[in-house]
Amino acid sequence: MTAVTEPARILVVEDDREVGTTLCDVLRDRGYEVELVANGVEAIEHLESSEPPQAVLVDLLMPGIVGQELLEYLRTDDRLASIPVAIVSGSPHLAPDGYPVFRKPLQLRPLLEFLRQECK
Repeated sequence: MTAVTEPARILVVEDDREVGTTLCDVLRDRGYEVELVANGVEAIEHLESSEPPQAVLVDLLMPGIVGQELLEYLRTDDRLASIPVAIVSGSPHLAPDGYPVFRKPLQLRPLLEFLRQECK
C-alpha cells in the first residue's frame, strides 16, 4: 500500500496582489497548498495562528513590516527558524546574505526547483 502524502504548504508574502495571485496559482497547479498574505504583519499573524509551512517566499519591499524584519522574526523564533525561506524581489540587492534570491520578474524553473528540494 502506498502512503498518501499531503501537499507541501507554502506561505507567500507579497504585497502586489497580481504577482501574489499569479505565483499562488502556479504553485497550486504544481500541487502545493499555498497561503497568500500581503505584508509582514499578516505573515506573522498567520504564522502564529497556523501550523508552520514547509517554505516561505518573501518579498522585501512591503508596507508596514518589511521583508527584512519578517526574516529576523523567522530567524529568532525557535518554532520557525528551520523553515526554508527564499526572497522573491524586484530589489535583490537589498536581500541579506544567506537566503536564496529570485528576482522579479520571476523565472519559475529555479524557484520551483528550490521548493522541490526544500519541501521533501
